[in-house]
Amino acid sequence: MRVIAGKAKGARLSALSSKRTRPILDRVKESLFNILGDFIVDSVVLDLFAGTGSLGIEALSRGAKRCLFVDNDMHAVQVIKKNLQDTRFLERAVILKKNVFALSAFLTDKSMKFDLILVAPPYKLIDLDSKAREKIFSLLDECVSGQILNERGIVVLQHHKKQIVSQENFKQLKVVDGRRYGNTQLTFLRTNSV
Repeated sequence: MRVIAGKAKGARLSALSSKRTRPILDRVKESLFNILGDFIVDSVVLDLFAGTGSLGIEALSRGAKRCLFVDNDMHAVQVIKKNLQDTRFLERAVILKKNVFALSAFLTDKSMKFDLILVAPPYKLIDLDSKAREKIFSLLDECVSGQILNERGIVVLQHHKKQIVSQENFKQLKVVDGRRYGNTQLTFLRTNSV
């Protein structure tokens, strides 16, 4: 696992030993950031279910101003910190050990706003029979209603290609694009006001 482009291009990132995490493939990460293009420059990024921090670190390497990394696993938090130190992005980052589902009230209370929200939950949380599925969709809608996502902001949800994510799953967001890479699906969402 490495940083694909930008200031820290080629830097190796530490991985998590847990089987609960599934690192994003380099080609998927490269495609994602090529789609985002210059949108990433000077953006403020929220990396949910951050794992190793690979997505947020890629954003910082490509010119994002700041990134908040959120994960509730202590080992993940330690790996994110190490990866930020190794890439020299620690001063532009905040790492929060918190349950993602308890996040929206916290961010609203702190008046935090983001241009880009990267969401890469464990695939099982998006399964049709998972109780977390609707909670994830509701959380993303709350990012709009709580004005956590800037009006012209973008949400990118990573999930398995067999997990159908469609417009009917959201009230405050609209599905604007979807890309498939092997078993990985990237669903791009924007606010209804755009």
